[in-house]
Amino acid sequence: MAKKCPQCGLANWDYDELCKRCNAPLNQAAPPAYKWFVVYCIAMALLYLITAVMGVVFMSIEPDRDMSAAEATVMGAVLLIMGLVFFVPFAVAPFLRRESWVWVFGLVLICIGLTSLCCLPVCIPLLIHWLKPEMKAFYGRTENPLSAPPPPQWN
Repeated sequence: MAKKCPQCGLANWDYDELCKRCNAPLNQAAPPAYKWFVVYCIAMALLYLITAVMGVVFMSIEPDRDMSAAEATVMGAVLLIMGLVFFVPFAVAPFLRRESWVWVFGLVLICIGLTSLCCLPVCIPLLIHWLKPEMKAFYGRTENPLSAPPPPQWN
């Protein structure tokens, strides 16, 4: 049976430890922070889906006495759009392949959660573990992607 590389998708032999194309480790287990990131993404996706549904409900019910129908429609549209715009990235994130840019995307999603006071107890430990070298290695992100510049040549 062949092992499929999680980064490039190449089928490698069973006994291979590294991918022949991209040198990614083939037997690497997911760090615990990845599992918590998936749980965080699911929870946030559900939260933003509920926000979008509340926007639809807000637009369809009769507005309060203190609010006009136009104000209720605008507020419902804002909730709907905001809910959908934030639902999509959180819903897609757990299904993305392990690549360097996905690590940055996950970092951005964790930072979005840092903007809410109720998400801080979850996002701060998740951010600390996300920045560790084993999590970067899980996504194939090298420590120093750019080589050092050459020393200046003085004449």
